Amino acid sequence: MHADIWIVRSGSDYLLLHGHLRLHSTLNGEGAAFVEVRHEGIVKITRVSGCLQVDSGNALSPLCIQSTTLKALGSNLSGA
Repeated sequence: MHADIWIVRSGSDYLLLHGHLRLHSTLNGEGAAFVEVRHEGIVKITRVSGCLQVDSGNALSPLCIQSTTLKALGSNLSGA
């Protein structure tokens, strides 16, 4: 589990607040990251077709990333 990646739930979506580079490197190396979301427990983050997806055990939801985070990641988000 990665305590340095911060994800919160906002309605039906999840938002990545902190740790985008750590999440990216974990997904490249291990294929999935397990992150604790407050009031929900541990969720699994995976990359599917260039998108990030949260598996909370009950449903699959998108992981939303702010536009400033996308600029910081550049083309690395696509998994290239």
